[in-house]
Amino acid sequence: MVARTTIGTLIDQHLHAIDWSILIAYMLGMMAIGGFLVTRISGFKQYFLADGALTTPLLVCTLVSTYYELDVTFAVSEQGYYYGLVSWFWLSRPYYIAIIIGALLLAPRLKKFDCITLPDLLEQRYGKPTRIAGAAACFVYSLPITALAGMTIMFDMLGWKKGDALLISMGICAAYTAMGGLWADAISDTIQFVLMCVALAIAIPIALNWIGGFESFSVLPAEHMTATGGLRWGIILAWSVGALTVFVEPAFYQRIFAAKDSKSVIYAMLIGILLWAAYDWGVTIVGMIARVAVEKGLLTGDMEGKHALMAVCMQTLPIGLRGLFLGGVLAAAMSSTDTYSLLASGNLVYDIYRPLRKKPMSDKELILLTRIGIFAVLLFASWMSLMFHRITDAWVFMSGALASVVLVPALGAIFGKPPKLAGWSSACAGLVVYAAYHIVVAMYGEFDEEYESMVLRIGAFEAWREYAVLFALPVSAIGFGVGHVLGRKPT
Repeated sequence: MVARTTIGTLIDQHLHAIDWSILIAYMLGMMAIGGFLVTRISGFKQYFLADGALTTPLLVCTLVSTYYELDVTFAVSEQGYYYGLVSWFWLSRPYYIAIIIGALLLAPRLKKFDCITLPDLLEQRYGKPTRIAGAAACFVYSLPITALAGMTIMFDMLGWKKGDALLISMGICAAYTAMGGLWADAISDTIQFVLMCVALAIAIPIALNWIGGFESFSVLPAEHMTATGGLRWGIILAWSVGALTVFVEPAFYQRIFAAKDSKSVIYAMLIGILLWAAYDWGVTIVGMIARVAVEKGLLTGDMEGKHALMAVCMQTLPIGLRGLFLGGVLAAAMSSTDTYSLLASGNLVYDIYRPLRKKPMSDKELILLTRIGIFAVLLFASWMSLMFHRITDAWVFMSGALASVVLVPALGAIFGKPPKLAGWSSACAGLVVYAAYHIVVAMYGEFDEEYESMVLRIGAFEAWREYAVLFALPVSAIGFGVGHVLGRKPT
């Protein structure tokens, strides 16, 4: 019988000098990339869009690694731990369908627009007020909250001083991103992509052998092996609606505008689906392995799902591979932290401050303020990450805000020529309903221990916190329709 392991035993005495060497080499490599590129950046478009020169291989690596932040690495394993296969079927798989549609329908159309950001597109169709509203929603979505929360979990489990470790990691990430912009982001993502995939590929068979193979999954609750996991269909639907954010994903738009041509984006997205699906499946399996380990007494029974991936891999991997795994986890965090901190800073500086300022801004000013903004964004996001108990909660809130405010106006701008009022009324309606729903549920709802979420019960009706986007998105569509009718010019 293997000794029962607690989370508290998974501390840094498990790290050998070889492990530390791998981690230090990884960090120094990221800084070297930024230092190499800093003197080669001359204009804002070159800084923010890599001068529109990204090819298919770079796009594959940067897109795949960016989306596989700790939001996925920890949140999908967390859901696999609590609910089983539903994590892959309904938290992940709807994204593949959205990505296929986005690659085939959106990419060719978006390349025809002369834009740097998504709010640029909104302003071209609807004017400055809609631009500002869209930029605010993009900013909320782009805050690297989940990645920083995942880093905190990792440092906590390793017994490191969370504050110091987080500041060092954020400082390195901010430094190379601020220096090299999207070029540094794309090149570092390529390295991070390899680390992430190799680390997970090595960890899974070792962890399966540790619990006794797939046969040990028989100890799991029966619902874990079903496509729904015993969850309410409303919650599953809310998860699935989150996939609609692909159509207004700031990183997706940035990569499209930065691509050499639309074919490069299409090929990259279609290749990426295979990698995303494999990675999602692997992370889900690790979450289920952690639950098996708990059921068999190999891990402590009071372990939280967000610790599943770290607990399994740190317990099973040998010296050297632990360092590779931790490098992969850091890579998963940094590959999204660098992208989204750059995007969020761009939302503040380029999308909001620049249009509101009376005097034009030079490229030099834009780059300087965006670089400063990256550090500010990371500090703000680290504080915001403390507001959410579970990583999935943060992801649902952020994706819901983006879809509720931006989805309908953006698709209207891409596929039609609606009047300005349509975009503004749609964005406002979605924002008001989304915010009001969360406020009402927070004030008058109660915490449900089983689902670990807030719910407002009115008789037999249950309004779960995750349902906010299910109410706000239709209202946003109605607002778009009303604005379209009222904003049309008389013939």
